[in-house]
Amino acid sequence: MAKKKIASIEILNKKHYVFATLSFLDAVISKHSAVDISTYNKLRFVVGEILKNRIENSYPGKEGSIWVDMFLDDTYFEVSIRDKGVPQWNSFEYDINNISLDVNDLRNYVLDMWMDEIGMEKLGRDGQRIFIRQKIKNKITFAPPEPYEEITPLDNNITIRPVLTKEDVVEAIRCVYSEYGYSYSYERMYYVDSFMNMINNKEIMSFLAVNDHGQVAGHIAMSFSDMYEGMPEIASAVIRREFRGLGLLTKFIEHCVQVGKENNFRAVMAQPVAFHSMTQKALTKLGFTATSLLLSYLGTDIESEYNKDSTRLDLTACIKVLDENAKSVIYPPKELISFVTKMYDRLGWKYELCDTAGPAEETHLNIEDIAALRIKKIVITEAATDLEKILQGAVKDAIRKQCEMMELVISLSSPSSEYAYEIAKDSQFVLSGIIPGGAKGDYIIMQRLLAVDIEYDHLVLIGEYEELKNDIVELTDFNKEAK
Repeated sequence: MAKKKIASIEILNKKHYVFATLSFLDAVISKHSAVDISTYNKLRFVVGEILKNRIENSYPGKEGSIWVDMFLDDTYFEVSIRDKGVPQWNSFEYDINNISLDVNDLRNYVLDMWMDEIGMEKLGRDGQRIFIRQKIKNKITFAPPEPYEEITPLDNNITIRPVLTKEDVVEAIRCVYSEYGYSYSYERMYYVDSFMNMINNKEIMSFLAVNDHGQVAGHIAMSFSDMYEGMPEIASAVIRREFRGLGLLTKFIEHCVQVGKENNFRAVMAQPVAFHSMTQKALTKLGFTATSLLLSYLGTDIESEYNKDSTRLDLTACIKVLDENAKSVIYPPKELISFVTKMYDRLGWKYELCDTAGPAEETHLNIEDIAALRIKKIVITEAATDLEKILQGAVKDAIRKQCEMMELVISLSSPSSEYAYEIAKDSQFVLSGIIPGGAKGDYIIMQRLLAVDIEYDHLVLIGEYEELKNDIVELTDFNKEAK
């Protein structure tokens, strides 16, 4: 199911409300058996500590409101603590060598160790939000991995149809398992009920390739996100080995494009691996334009024929415009104007070019750890003068949590985009490209690898993808030295 708010409470910044809020949390949890008691006790402690911290620091010397919301989906239980008081972005840092001496370092260390995810958002006039997520207890335990079982194709007359029933979902899961074992990063794809809920709640559209004898040849999905509203990503593409060489990937993509047109989507996005030139060629032939490199994006634990040397996998992003009337108003940094306009012109995407300004009055951003990918992702919609300090804290936190990569997303729809871009460069983030097309805005993508330098020599790219890489290398001083 999609994330659903199941409870909400508004309190004042007074200490006695901590116990009342935790009692309210107890009552909510008692109605939801999905959160088992062992993990809930940890969650309860963390919520209490963060709530006490915000009560003490959010409204110095005056009274103010704090909102506590609770959410549930198939994977997580989430508690959100929001207020409009004084931001406190570095309050969760700790020195690992000092946890036996300092109570705050010890507290923050425990918070870090006990929660599956802690993230923060700056919401401008709506204040700031801290969210705490704990994985819920799944009813299904994965069986030991089984070897790939080949089938003998009885015919090659393939048609594509939507996944509609639980029986279809089982076949889709088998396809995912045949390629990734149990290492696919989106865990909800392995559970029949969760998979079905994603379809029913329009989080994904799922399709099977089936021959006349009913044998399943592969699976593909169109995945929807709030960030790229109106532009689904073509994902979870698996062609069973026995059916390869029949042009099924092209057939899948053509089907997704047709579905996109029928549903009036603005665009569709795909993320082919950065070493499979045939996929890049197929997407280019079908009218997709390469716009971004997503280097070291997939974790080392991915089980796939593409990842046999335990290295992080590189992806690219490419886009096909479906709505010919769609238009973007963008504020590209001066250094990127030529690059950005080249991408838009190649896409055939209408745009209005505007001059950037300095920093905004307030920073609006979201910081989130994607544990399954070992990535810290930061989305900046407005950048103010506190951004540099926020990024410094985020980098320290990512290193402490042993994240392997940081992704920085800057809104091209904000006049402060140039300011954010320059601060990001100073913080050692490197340009990866742009992703236009979403109804909520277009974005600059930047990255920083935490253990190694970004390198391009190992990529296998052709055509526009190779040209994109060369343009990115040429734009960045860091890369010019390494060229």
